[in-house]
Amino acid sequence: MNKNKVLGYICWLAAFLIPFQASLLSTEEVSNVKGLISFVALLILIFTGYILVDGANAADKAKAHGH
Repeated sequence: MNKNKVLGYICWLAAFLIPFQASLLSTEEVSNVKGLISFVALLILIFTGYILVDGANAADKAKAHGH
């Protein structure tokens, strides 16, 4: 397992630890700006994690193929 794959998994873990559900569903107690920032952070972390993990998988397959 290389460094990019581990960083990708950490990004995914951090993305799902962000308490965005309460910010989006309960707008009386939480400001809409906080909910929007949490949601955007969730999306950024998910896609960053995907790019890191997918890139690491492609690099591993290229090494195994011998090219």
